[in-house]
Amino acid sequence: MGDLHDAKLKTKHTVVDGQRLYFDRTGAQLFGNWIKWFLLTIITFVIYGFWLQIKMEQWIVKHTHHA
Repeated sequence: MGDLHDAKLKTKHTVVDGQRLYFDRTGAQLFGNWIKWFLLTIITFVIYGFWLQIKMEQWIVKHTHHA
């Protein structure tokens, strides 16, 4: 959950074209994704695990918006 805290902190202190960014998700929503990603990792014999960091970054970017 450190990634979630980092995402909120970075977006809170970032201004792009005069508009502040905001992050619109919570830890509970991320936890649901982690369960899904964990199960996919087990099912694929750890192969899916190589994409976890990429999936995490995609999820953060998807939920970061201009205020």
